[in-house]
Amino acid sequence: MSRAVSTAAPRFARPFVALFLTALVVCPLAGLNPWPFSNWELFSRLRSDRAATWAAAAVDPAGRERGYRFQSFPRGHRGFEVTMTHFSEHSATERDAICGAWLRSASEQLGPSTRLLRIYHLTWLLSDRRGDRAAPPDRTLAWICSEKGARAG
Repeated sequence: MSRAVSTAAPRFARPFVALFLTALVVCPLAGLNPWPFSNWELFSRLRSDRAATWAAAAVDPAGRERGYRFQSFPRGHRGFEVTMTHFSEHSATERDAICGAWLRSASEQLGPSTRLLRIYHLTWLLSDRRGDRAAPPDRTLAWICSEKGARAG
């Protein structure tokens, strides 16, 4: 007995290919970034040797700063850097509420002596080296969170 081997593609192949090619064309044109195309954004942007991020420091009554890493605590404020990117666009009331939550969390984690948070914008050149290490970033005070609310640094 000989079995006939079918060379036809499965029934779902043509609709799948059509849908895939449509998504491949429509997603970039519409500004959509769904999976599996989401990693394209990682490689499609022009990069420079300048980098920037945000950092917070808790301050005690004597004015001593202590680094405050939002991500290191159990109820970490995920998205701190994203929040800070658009922080100035929020209303004063919203900024005060955000700062109040951050300050309360810092006081819970670091102790009641925490009086305020200083939010710094860090920038550095990736090509700037000190021996085999990266040079320290330039630190600019951007915001101060206190019991009175948020104010620009």
